[in-house]
Amino acid sequence: MQTPPLLYVDRRQEEARTVLVLAGAMDQDSVHVFTAAMAEVSRTGAAAVHVDLSAVAFCDCAGLNALLKAAQGSRAEGRTFQAHAPSTAVLRLFTLTGTTGVLLGRDSHASGGDETAAKRSEDRSAAPPV
Repeated sequence: MQTPPLLYVDRRQEEARTVLVLAGAMDQDSVHVFTAAMAEVSRTGAAAVHVDLSAVAFCDCAGLNALLKAAQGSRAEGRTFQAHAPSTAVLRLFTLTGTTGVLLGRDSHASGGDETAAKRSEDRSAAPPV
């Protein structure tokens, strides 16, 4: 019996853009769900794709790589790619890897990201116990 993936993708069309709402864990065992959704977006010829990451509780390097490849592939095909509203865990990953600007856009604060808050959280978690 195969275990169902821990990542769910809700796809909807809003005028000229496709919105993908991701929920769950985005890791090497589940990233194929996102990759398949992006392949479908590519087949439909949408002018833009927006990815809502607010319900992604966990994202590892496989998930990050899939997002980066999706952004690169979309832009190479002339489609706008924009990630939105990353969860705290995803924003921390973007901040630590320097990919915030690539995935959330130049104005990451307007896209729901707060790198300063992520940095403060990182600084607190790295502090030794008192």
